[in-house]
Amino acid sequence: MKKIELKQWHTEDLVFNKQFYISFAQCTPDRNLSWAEILRITTDAAGEDFTDRDMPWTFLQEKGIVIIVSRVSFHVYKMPKYDSIITLKTYEAAPMGPLCTRMFELYDAETNELLIKGLSLWTCLDFINKKLMPAKAFPYRPCPTNIAEFEGIKAGKISIPENMKTIAKHIIQYSELDANGHTNNSKYINFAIDNLPREFQEKQIKDLRLNYSKEALLGEELEIKAAYNPEENKYTIQGLVNSEASFECELYY
Repeated sequence: MKKIELKQWHTEDLVFNKQFYISFAQCTPDRNLSWAEILRITTDAAGEDFTDRDMPWTFLQEKGIVIIVSRVSFHVYKMPKYDSIITLKTYEAAPMGPLCTRMFELYDAETNELLIKGLSLWTCLDFINKKLMPAKAFPYRPCPTNIAEFEGIKAGKISIPENMKTIAKHIIQYSELDANGHTNNSKYINFAIDNLPREFQEKQIKDLRLNYSKEALLGEELEIKAAYNPEENKYTIQGLVNSEASFECELYY
């Protein structure tokens, strides 16, 4: 059995680095790292970055601030594989309008080959005054000024085509909640992929976009709709609760 030594560190330019070993349980049957795991480890790394910079979740909660992820986009060069070690890098970039920006890069730890690059747009809710906080108003660290370089599809609002059809219905389960008691952000991609035809579950995704619109709560029913665009080789998936959008997703193959 090989010895695995995983490292975690910050660089002087505030890039948070963390290494991960990819286990069997984190992978899909093709032995690629699953998309739910990609979303989970990137989200967790963002939280660890803030924690290491003296802004843990508990500190922000005491200040009346909740971070809300609005949109994410990922571009795939090569999928991470089982029994490998990856290095995840994450850092903040200049805001895009009222939204804060965070970048993610996943590398093969042995070859330093870039595997996946991602971008998330997020905002802060001042839950004491019950209002959203503009990106430049988020305190406790200097507002980033470096411009994000991203080769993927812009993390913008996803347009819903007219030919969407209901493909499944799903009741939100207790095991899909996180420590906040909310449906974890990483679970929504499962709602999308799990209900596609098998051939598209097994196909390599080149670009993924996900919009979080409204949280689906425990016991609520998600109506999942989808449409395939052969010209763009793209699936659009939407989850609705009581006819209101909960999430929108685009998968490009």
